[in-house]
Amino acid sequence: MTRGSDKHGPAKDDALEKEIEGELRGGHPTRADESLDAEPPADDDPATDTRPPPRPTRD
Repeated sequence: MTRGSDKHGPAKDDALEKEIEGELRGGHPTRADESLDAEPPADDDPATDTRPPPRPTRD
C-alpha cells in the first residue's frame, strides 16, 4: 500500500532505522560528548506537560 505522504522508499526507511537503532534500544542518550545532551529541568522550573488533557468518558 502506498501513501501520497511518503518521502522515501522502504530501503531508505530501513537505512534510517538502522542509524537510530542505538537510541531506540538504549533508552538513554548515545552521544559520545555529554556536553551535547540536553540538560534536565531544574527543580524550580515550571512543569511543561505537552500531553493533551484526557477526554471525559461517557457512561
